[in-house]
Amino acid sequence: MSLRLGNQVNKQQRCSSIVVSHVKELLMPFQTRYTRGEYTVQVSTAVEPHNKLYSLFWKYQSRFTLEFTRAIIESLPRGTEFVSYDHLNNTLTLNKQ
Repeated sequence: MSLRLGNQVNKQQRCSSIVVSHVKELLMPFQTRYTRGEYTVQVSTAVEPHNKLYSLFWKYQSRFTLEFTRAIIESLPRGTEFVSYDHLNNTLTLNKQ
């Protein structure tokens, strides 16, 4: 499916399910928040630094932003809504319902 805006055609983007599942394995679990409202957290990995998987995690973060964000969304705790992800500052904005 394509979306036409003026002279430009924007094609639907597709995620690599292999990258998404691997990022989900490497993500550090998000802490649950007990109060409602919007808040910001840092995204990090559970892998030890100076490990091959550690550098791979940050490669995914910088080069596969769509897959990285999809893995974050799928890893969110129940009752938590994704608002935005700033990949340059590595901050995730969530809304607890």
